[in-house]
Amino acid sequence: MTKSVLHELQRVIAVVDPELETQPAIERLLILAKAMQFDIKLVACDYSQYLVEGYYFSELELPALRDEYLSERKEMLEALAVPLRENGLNVETEAIWSYPRYTAIVDLVDSYKPDLVIQHAHRHGALSRLLLTNDDWQIMRHCPVPLLMVKDKPWKPSPVILAGVDPMHTRAKPSGLDHKIIAEGQLLKEKLGGELYVVHAYGRLPLSGVFPAGAEEKHRKKFDELADEFDIPSARRLLIKESPQYALQSLESELQADLVIVGAISRSLIKDTFIGSTTERVLDFLDCDVLLLRPEPDKKQ
Repeated sequence: MTKSVLHELQRVIAVVDPELETQPAIERLLILAKAMQFDIKLVACDYSQYLVEGYYFSELELPALRDEYLSERKEMLEALAVPLRENGLNVETEAIWSYPRYTAIVDLVDSYKPDLVIQHAHRHGALSRLLLTNDDWQIMRHCPVPLLMVKDKPWKPSPVILAGVDPMHTRAKPSGLDHKIIAEGQLLKEKLGGELYVVHAYGRLPLSGVFPAGAEEKHRKKFDELADEFDIPSARRLLIKESPQYALQSLESELQADLVIVGAISRSLIKDTFIGSTTERVLDFLDCDVLLLRPEPDKKQ
C-alpha cells in the first residue's frame, strides 16, 4: 500500500502574505497541528518598488531602509508564530527581500527540505495565467514538494476532502500518482475526522466528438480497481462524465468540500516545464483549498 507523504510530516514552510488581514495559512497549520507534530518555518518574501536603487532614495540609504522594512516583517511573523508555539510547535521565522518572490521560496525549499509548502492562492485573470507572471503559477511550476494552495474559505471541523484521480491515465498521469492522491486523502480523513470522496471525471470528449461504446464501463472498471485497493466505500466513489474542473467545482458546492487533492503534472517542452492546464483550471475554479502532489521523479533522468 502506498504510504502518505504527510504520514511522516516533519517540516513545513508556510508563506505568509503581509498584505492580508487574516492568514489562512496559519489557520491550516493550527488544524494540522492538532493531529500531527512538525517543525515550521514562517516566511515572508517581500519587495517594495520604493526601495529600489535610484527610485526615491540614494544608494547609501537603501541597505538600512531595507533592513528596517524586513525587520517590520520579521516582527509580524513573530506575532503570527505565537499561537503555533502555544500549540507546542517549533517555529522559525524569516523575512526575505526577493523579487520575484517565488525564486526565494524555491531556494528555501532546496535548503530547508520541507515535506510540505503552504501558500495562499489568489484568483487570477486568464491573461496572467497564460503568461505565467503570477507567483502562484511559478511556485506551482517549480516547487518539488507537495504544495497546499489555501484560499480564504475556512475548513469545517470535520473537513470534506475530494481526491481527484485518473485511473485511465488519459492525461498521461503516472500510475503511482493516483495512489499518492488517495493515500494523502485517507491520512487527512483519519487524522482530522473528516470525509473522503474519490472522484474520477472523464468528460473530455474524444476527437470524434462521441465517446466510444462501453466507455463508461471501461472507466468504471479501472476506477473500481483503484478504489478497491484502498477499500473506498462504493458511496464514496464518484464517477462523473464531465471535465475535471467543472466536475470538481460542482462537487465542491454540492458536498461543501474543504479540500481537493489533485496531481500536478509537469511536461517537457523545449527544455521547460509547465503545469498541466487541467490543474491550473481546477485551482482557479475552486473556492476551497487545493493540495498539489507530484509524481516521484524519474530516476533515469
